[in-house]
Amino acid sequence: MVENAQTSTPYALSDFWRGAVIYQIYPLTFADGNGDGIGDLRGIIRRLDYLNDGNPQSQTSLGVDAIWLSPINHSPMVDNGYDISDYCDIAPVFGTLKDFRELLREAHRRGIRVILDLVVNHTSNKHPWFMESAAGRHTPKADWYLWQDPMPGGKPPNNWLSYFGGSGWEYCEARGQYYFHTFNVNQPDLNWHNPQVKRAVFNIVRYWLDMGVDGFRLDASSVFIKDPFFRDNPLKYGESALSGYRSFHHIYDKNLPDNHQIIQDIRAIIDEYDDRLLIGETFIDCSVYDSIIFYGVDNDELHLPITFEFPFSPWYPGFLQRLIEKQERLTPPGAWPTYFLDNHDIPRHLARWVDCSLCVDSRAIARAAATLLLTIRGTPLLYYGQELGMVDNDEIPPEFLKDAAVMLSDVGNSPLPRDGARTPMQWDRSIHAGFSFGQTPTPFLPVHENYFTVNVETELQHPDSILNFYRRLIQTRRQSAALRLGDWKTLVHFPHEHLAYLRSLASETVLVLINFSFEKPLNLDYPLPPGPWRVLLSTHYPTEAMVDLSDTLNTYEVSLFQQRTA
Repeated sequence: MVENAQTSTPYALSDFWRGAVIYQIYPLTFADGNGDGIGDLRGIIRRLDYLNDGNPQSQTSLGVDAIWLSPINHSPMVDNGYDISDYCDIAPVFGTLKDFRELLREAHRRGIRVILDLVVNHTSNKHPWFMESAAGRHTPKADWYLWQDPMPGGKPPNNWLSYFGGSGWEYCEARGQYYFHTFNVNQPDLNWHNPQVKRAVFNIVRYWLDMGVDGFRLDASSVFIKDPFFRDNPLKYGESALSGYRSFHHIYDKNLPDNHQIIQDIRAIIDEYDDRLLIGETFIDCSVYDSIIFYGVDNDELHLPITFEFPFSPWYPGFLQRLIEKQERLTPPGAWPTYFLDNHDIPRHLARWVDCSLCVDSRAIARAAATLLLTIRGTPLLYYGQELGMVDNDEIPPEFLKDAAVMLSDVGNSPLPRDGARTPMQWDRSIHAGFSFGQTPTPFLPVHENYFTVNVETELQHPDSILNFYRRLIQTRRQSAALRLGDWKTLVHFPHEHLAYLRSLASETVLVLINFSFEKPLNLDYPLPPGPWRVLLSTHYPTEAMVDLSDTLNTYEVSLFQQRTA
């Protein structure tokens, strides 16, 4: 057991996820194993040694502890896998169940846990459940989805909107009724008030856990339950209904109290198995405050609720620290935070935070962002290619875009296609960045033009690359219990140009200094803890050196110092 100094709560060392680094893979664009230009399971298997080869001192491995796979289930791929037509099989484009079992074996052999996306707010409209439900009002699955009669004049049943724009209701001629879809029209929402739906989903959860999966990330976990009376959402004060989804208070189609019972039920199944993990995506507009309730009153819901407030922060120390402090104050005793910078739904952080007009060094920002993510208290989620400094490809021709779920929606109220942040992983300098292992098929999405310099092979050869900084940082984190499990305490309460904080356990303290300033060195106006300190990792000090701390931070300095007390 390890005791956290802030909460005085004993942590079981078997809770692998508390100290883990989790790596999100978007399978369509990670690695193509069969040469058809589309990423697949065999491609992931062939790249496992890059993620973790089982050697803690590896010179080529990133060293992550777990991988989270975006959906690989059978799907017509209107939303690139987030529209599932068979929960218990693998989409042929990714391979077979045999391939997946091999992936599990090979990942586990290297010490890599495997987490699957579980998309159960909705299915594809091609799922047999929906096809039966849509066939008539008296079929066995007639009540498995959210059906309502039209209002007078044939209008939709209420004012609920789709997140992707326009009405959330779609008319079905066969039933003479509307069905509801929180997202795309091809993604009808399940009726979680129906106990048969619950049993069917719970069986799916057990199916994958019995196979050996280490956990799930619940997609859209805050919108499972809707108001059984289908009441209109109230309009926000001063807003116009014409402005779309964000103009309404979503009190009847999101974050309902009954939603938490569903997550508790799924968590109870998870807890029947040894050391499994339940992550959940709270909605993209949920704050840290909104997401905290998803831990559950007795920490019996999500292990790790995901909120988007941190990645949407400006790249400014005061804002970032304010969000960390909010998370620290609100996270319940015994619970654990999680943070991320990038994922498949938002632009990559270097695209959001680097202002090219200022000629800012993107590598320096990447190092600072990596240090922040991997040294604050919580489980970090990395998105594939983040460790290389990959940025969005904003030059994808319209005819090559694949984000049909957005492009088929009401464009006036929907986000832009998300393809720019989903382009192929950049492995080497060969054609299409080595995405297809020496073959040259056109990949699922165009590779970013910077792949000749931003790629795994090239960056491994340069000691000061972003990739090698991530590798050293992950190794440093693995070797420090304080960085993995210690408490967090800031040294500066109103930061302007830098962050300075401590991660501490009874036996070890780590000091983290991050200078955001690219203009000049920064003189500190407060005393740093007395030394000497051992250098764990630094852009300006030699590793393992024993130093007394300076009251001046170098331009874009990142430094981690350690003191042991036992």
